[in-house]
Amino acid sequence: MTALKLQNAALMRFAVQGFNATTMNEIASDVGIKKASIYAHFSSKDDLFLSLLPILMEEEYQYIQTMISGGDQIESQLLAYLTNINIRFEESYHMRFWLRILFAPPVHLHDEVVALMRQLMDDIELWIEAAIAASPLANSSRNLDVKTLTSSYVAMIDSLHTELLFAGPEKYQTRLTAVWRLFETAIKSIE
Repeated sequence: MTALKLQNAALMRFAVQGFNATTMNEIASDVGIKKASIYAHFSSKDDLFLSLLPILMEEEYQYIQTMISGGDQIESQLLAYLTNINIRFEESYHMRFWLRILFAPPVHLHDEVVALMRQLMDDIELWIEAAIAASPLANSSRNLDVKTLTSSYVAMIDSLHTELLFAGPEKYQTRLTAVWRLFETAIKSIE
């Protein structure tokens, strides 16, 4: 129970302040324990930070499976996932933490974080590819095969993450409108 509370407190702090600005004293205070008590659960701040990644990876993978399943509603599913990036960022420390570490992991943990992020993005891309393959979009007659559509969509996710994190919600919305219009035009040519 305490380990979970520590992870939740750390997640919130890391999402808002970043790794380097967060202290173990703050995390302990947030949970109502002494700093020394943290070490009964986590050997270091690095250990606590890294313990969050599998949890968030699983959460993100479950989320995309819920949002995008293929079939006749694929277009609305794909758009909803992109639209919800901003909503989730505003409402969830999980998404804030996720985007912060995706673009600026702690330098000394870079390789570990990037390896996990690559694995997750590969898994997400495979899921999206399977969903597109299980939809009317798979019947392309204009050289927009499933892999091309999938790669384009994942590039849109990356672009929107970047825009939201570095330029804010208004620029994110402008970018979403523009990239979706192009993607929608491309997929309409398939139908």
